[in-house]
Amino acid sequence: MFLGTEQQRLTGLRQIAHLKETYFSNSKNKLETIFDQATDKWKTTLCFHAGLKRRHTLLAYSELKPEEQLKIAQALLSLRHFSARYTGEFC
Repeated sequence: MFLGTEQQRLTGLRQIAHLKETYFSNSKNKLETIFDQATDKWKTTLCFHAGLKRRHTLLAYSELKPEEQLKIAQALLSLRHFSARYTGEFC
């Protein structure tokens, strides 16, 4: 039995749909797409920056352990921050 108003029920259903889409979607996340579509050279750079081994460049993102996926995410954000900071200074 729901004790709220109809507006509250609809808001709750929208929030549940958003959470399902965000956390339980069958589609790949953006980081997985970036990693899986990266060239070998870019994957090597990313894995090196993340502190991973060369063998990780041969794996798909879904084959990495959760802690390795976290390292890839942190490395990508770090490289993004670095490139944003120095955009236009090397031209």
